Amino acid sequence: MWQFVSRLEDSGQDLIMGLSIGVGLVAEYAGSEYDDLAHQIRGDLEQINQTTAKLGLPLHEEPESFDKPLHMRVSLRSFPYSWLHYLRRFAAHVMRDPKWVPYPIQPGEDPAEDPVLRQMYKRMESHLLCHSDSEGYYLPVDVDQLIIDEDDPLPGMVVGSSLRLKEELLTLVGALEIDVDDRGWLSDAEADELSKQRPTSAPFAIERLVWLALYEACRISIDYQTAIVFE
Repeated sequence: MWQFVSRLEDSGQDLIMGLSIGVGLVAEYAGSEYDDLAHQIRGDLEQINQTTAKLGLPLHEEPESFDKPLHMRVSLRSFPYSWLHYLRRFAAHVMRDPKWVPYPIQPGEDPAEDPVLRQMYKRMESHLLCHSDSEGYYLPVDVDQLIIDEDDPLPGMVVGSSLRLKEELLTLVGALEIDVDDRGWLSDAEADELSKQRPTSAPFAIERLVWLALYEACRISIDYQTAIVFE
């Protein structure tokens, strides 16, 4: 487990490579030129189901098709790996102290090296923080615990719950100044405004852009019972 935590802390610094967040990918890729990727995802999900069965947790059946196209209200679905750490660092501080007064990353600082974030990693509780930043899955299953198989490591090592990830994202809206209603719903107008931001346009713009990408992935994952895939 400590080896896993170390890998989480040390990853995500490559600004050339990037994280892509997908939903409904089996249905999208099956029968296309990317059919081999659909086959790979099916295999990954089968392995994950074997672990969840051992743990007595709900299984996931990935849809092979949808009645209508899935629409993510976000212009940016891929970004440098390091951007995810901006949001994770922000979240770690809020988790530790809900009254934390946000302050942005300073030039030259690495958000992945934030001591509060590194401390929160070791708790192995958060579905937002404790997940690979380059591969792996979130499933629309109602479980609190992170899904880990130390005997037969899963893709990305940790599988999270889309429901728990969305709950954690919603705890950040006050500090990030994002408007949602009492049900946690983000309006089309607010999603459009967030999506128009540019990384350097305002303090915490990167955090808000990553938040929106993850929120939208969670929304579709839960509504359509499809896996979120980090690629």
